Order: sequence, then C-alpha cells, then structure tokens
Amino acid sequence: MDISSISKSCTSNLIGLEEEIQLLLKAIQTKLPAVIEGESGVGKTELAKTVVNALKPKRLLFRADGDENLNIGTLRGWFDPPLVLEKGFTEDAFIPGPLTSALLNGGVFFFNEVNRAPSEAINGVLTAMDERSIFIPKLGKKIAHDNFYTVFTQNPTEYIGTNPLPEAFFDRCVYIKLNHKFGKEAQDIVTLRTDCKDHELIELAVRLVDESRSWHQFEIGASIRGAIQIVLLLDNTKFDKNIFTKTAIAVLSKKVKLFPDISSSVDKCITQLVEYIYKADVKKKD
Repeated sequence: MDISSISKSCTSNLIGLEEEIQLLLKAIQTKLPAVIEGESGVGKTELAKTVVNALKPKRLLFRADGDENLNIGTLRGWFDPPLVLEKGFTEDAFIPGPLTSALLNGGVFFFNEVNRAPSEAINGVLTAMDERSIFIPKLGKKIAHDNFYTVFTQNPTEYIGTNPLPEAFFDRCVYIKLNHKFGKEAQDIVTLRTDCKDHELIELAVRLVDESRSWHQFEIGASIRGAIQIVLLLDNTKFDKNIFTKTAIAVLSKKVKLFPDISSSVDKCITQLVEYIYKADVKKKD
C-alpha cells in the first residue's frame, strides 16, 4: 500500500485531517482495527468512507449502524425462508449480513455509532476481529479474507440510547480523535461542500456555528453541517439579517441544546446569537 499517494488523494476531500488520514491508513496496512471518535458533524463517517474508497487494491465498504435492535444475527446474516424450503440450509439460501460480507470478500466492515449497539452485537464483532473467522449455524466456520478490516465510529457526547463500550474493545483498536474545525479550515470545508462563491455568506455561517459551541445559552452547539445547510439555502439569494436569522432558526433549532436553566426559547437564543454575530461583523468592517 502506497500510503503517501493514497493520503494525497484523500486530503482534497478531507480538509485539515492529514494526520488522521495517515494514521487510519497505517492502521489498515497493519490490520489494526480503528475507532474514530468525535462529536456529531466532525467528519467521522466522511474520513472512513473517503479513505476506504481511495484504497488500492479497491475494497468494498459494508456498513452497519448501531441501534438497540441490532444483533449478531443481523450482522452475520440469515437464511431466507422460501429459499430454505427450496434448497435447504445451504449457501444459496443464506443472505450474508454486512459483517459476513466484509469478512468473506476482503472488504471493510464499517460499524457506525458502535456505542449505540447492544453488547451482544459488539462482542460478536470482537470475536470476528480476534479469530478472523465467523461461525454460521448450519454452514459452519468461515475464514476471513486476508484484506478483511474493521473500522468503528462513536460519539462520546451521546448518552441517550448508548452503551459503555467494554475495555476489550478499546484494547484492540487504534484510537483516532476528531474535533470540530474552526475559522479558515471550516470555511474551506463549507466552500468544498457547497461550491458557493459568496465568501461573506460562508464566513457569516461559519462564525455562527463556531460561536454556537461556546455561546453561554447553549449546552451543545452546532456542527459545520449547520453552516453548510445555511449556505446551501442562502446561496445566490439576496438576504438581510432578518432572512439570515429565519434561516439560522430553521437549520439550527434542532441541532443546538439549551442549558437546563435557560428559560428563553431556542429560537430566541439563536436570534440573540445572530444579533451578536452581526454586531461583531459591523465592528470588524469599521
């Protein structure tokens, strides 16, 4: 694997993540599973998908999303009842799940939001990682292709509907931490994702989400996705502070979370933040 050339091909789509790209590529090269951790909107999924798509030789990505209903049977696969009646419990009647598909085809098993999955599903994946094989009832043991690899993501700030991951999980994985991008890097990302030429709009939208993460009324602020959506909605549009405020409310009202002791509505708090951003922008121009 030529890490240098693959890394260069990824950086155009992953601004400010050069070190993280290199680390993930080295983890894949040495068959060390990786867990990419970060808050919503920092680029965890984008990092995994971009790197996997750039690998040579090409590897397919098989994805599973953690939730409370996920089990090892879903990840492993299942027998199709009509086919079982016709062919019995054979390979032809078996529908492989994402874990089995990645394992047999030498692909990457991408387990998104792994800490939302029940321990049974997580332990099943750990077994496949350790033994590089999986046991399928009625079909027996299946050995992993040499290129089989696993990568996980998790959001450490999510507590509702999540489960603490076992120490055995982190003991096996390389840990890659992603943080929010600010300022110029964030503006470059928004430009890349929107193809917008209005630099003032991009700067305004980025400053809004940047400030939201330290705003005194917000326990949780917005990610760069908020800036991208605002720019997409207002690009090639004549707007003023009133229109920008309404757009910001439409985009951010369900993305931010107020501190418990804040009595104002989220819409009013966003309006106050926009006022602050506009006043600061006027001072900057003066």
